[in-house]
Amino acid sequence: MDLYLKARKLAQERAQQIIDGIKPDEYFVENDECKETIYLLSDPEQRTILLKKFDQNEKQKAVASLRSYIRWKRRRRIIRNSSKIAAILVLVIGIAITFYSPSPTNLQTREPDGYLTPGKPQATLILANGQEIKLDRELELKEKNTAILNKKSGEVVYTPDSGNVEIQQYNTIKVPRYGEYSVVLSDGSRIKLNSESELRYPVVFTGEQREVYLKGEAYMEISKDQKPFIVHAYDTRIKVYGTSFDVNSYNPDEIRIVLVQGKVGIHHSKMQEVILYPNQLARVSEKEGIVVKENINVNYYIAWQEGYFAFEEERLEDIMTTLSRWYRMKVIFENPQLKDIRFTASVQKEENISKLLNQFELTRTVSFNIIENQIFIK
Repeated sequence: MDLYLKARKLAQERAQQIIDGIKPDEYFVENDECKETIYLLSDPEQRTILLKKFDQNEKQKAVASLRSYIRWKRRRRIIRNSSKIAAILVLVIGIAITFYSPSPTNLQTREPDGYLTPGKPQATLILANGQEIKLDRELELKEKNTAILNKKSGEVVYTPDSGNVEIQQYNTIKVPRYGEYSVVLSDGSRIKLNSESELRYPVVFTGEQREVYLKGEAYMEISKDQKPFIVHAYDTRIKVYGTSFDVNSYNPDEIRIVLVQGKVGIHHSKMQEVILYPNQLARVSEKEGIVVKENINVNYYIAWQEGYFAFEEERLEDIMTTLSRWYRMKVIFENPQLKDIRFTASVQKEENISKLLNQFELTRTVSFNIIENQIFIK
């Protein structure tokens, strides 16, 4: 068996070991064939030859092969392990480099404390009277016969009493860059807001329908009720029928809705309502209307609210834009053509971003130079 096949076989086996919870050192010590393959890959000439053979198209085939090879019991485990499994893009060359080289990659970095740090739960609550409250501690408030409890975990909860409320008053929660926050509305619906997002909502829902107004991105789990739930995202209106879904409105010119469970109806301008079903994605724009994509892997779109960033065949520019909302960093493309390179990978939101950049660098298609909070891509 040549080195190419050995390396590919090793990557598949190691992926299964990851799922089974076996640590790398245990696997490498007990597997003689693994140790032999890694030893061969420790030779720079062998790695160069293999990289030339394993071109970009072949890398993508390997990704597909690996996905077919592993029979996942739970979809979420795909996301939680994909940051390690994504190394298949360059086989297990990264493993060899890690074990035999002083530094894992050529990533140049001068990264003092305080730079490139991940975000944290943080938000500001704006009450109906305009008062702004920073949600940085546990606190209890009372507004319109409703108890408002802010938790240390990064969630504010509305609990109405049994009294009737005739006048509807609104609160707004704003999440800054490098933050995220959750709110449990008075009807029990739970909404998690991503960085640079805000939600305007009633303290208590009155009238014939429940309506909220979103800017940015939110993952919503809407409680079932006789009153329909309406999400306004600029010119797009989403009618919810008791469901779980993600709305991304960072770009007002193209709203993205991904449905996890249930059913939603999408309205835009004078267009006819479009019904979205589980595992479907809708893109809404003035130019193209409502375009629906079926049979998507929703986990890549909702991973952010589970503590991960996951990317499937996404442009590098879009990946870095997403990451820059969470990590304290600035991105500079020295070679604009690199913006369109596509990658499949994921990273825990609490991890150092260098781990993800290392994966990209192993493809030999891009390199990163980190100076303080700036990432130069060339």
